[in-house]
Amino acid sequence: MERTGLKLTDLSDKELVDLALQQNQAAFIVLYTRYNAGVKNHISKYIAQAEDKEDVALESFQKAFSQISSYNPEFKFSTWLYRIARNTALDHISKRDREKNNLPTTSISDTLAEINDMAAAMHNPEDDIIKQQEYDKWMTNIEKLKDDYRIVARMNLIDHFGYKEIAEQLDLPINTVKTKIRRAKAQLLKMMEMSDELQ
Repeated sequence: MERTGLKLTDLSDKELVDLALQQNQAAFIVLYTRYNAGVKNHISKYIAQAEDKEDVALESFQKAFSQISSYNPEFKFSTWLYRIARNTALDHISKRDREKNNLPTTSISDTLAEINDMAAAMHNPEDDIIKQQEYDKWMTNIEKLKDDYRIVARMNLIDHFGYKEIAEQLDLPINTVKTKIRRAKAQLLKMMEMSDELQ
């Protein structure tokens, strides 16, 4: 679908999902922007802490985008996305409660989630974005980030290091790494959106 006069923001969820399935990175950004507030609001029913809410929202979008081919267009996209957000929030709560009560934090669902995360790390929208013709634009924008954000963005988005690996390499607390990556991604999304509008 060509962008002849029609802005991506004018498209329906179904049209955006069709574009996202073709790895159109701008479609992912529009879906993220369209539902970010709604997802956070939905997560608020289960999680009170602002930082946890941010992490769970971001994780929900990552899960949804890595599994977007499993979305059934017979249902509303928002319903599907909010269900993923709810499950991610409940996983987050149960893991935190297990840690609090000194119970094992790994379970079958966690192990499956790790396998899914590994699969997502091997093939997710960010990987596809970087592999596509947009590579140079992403690289340019990553280089424009402030030093600490640029380093974690490179390690996470280009070298595919996980939070734990980045924390160990940079000798930083894992929560600091999560915050920096979250902020770097938010800045990159804005920069990509701006450069997309200028075209």
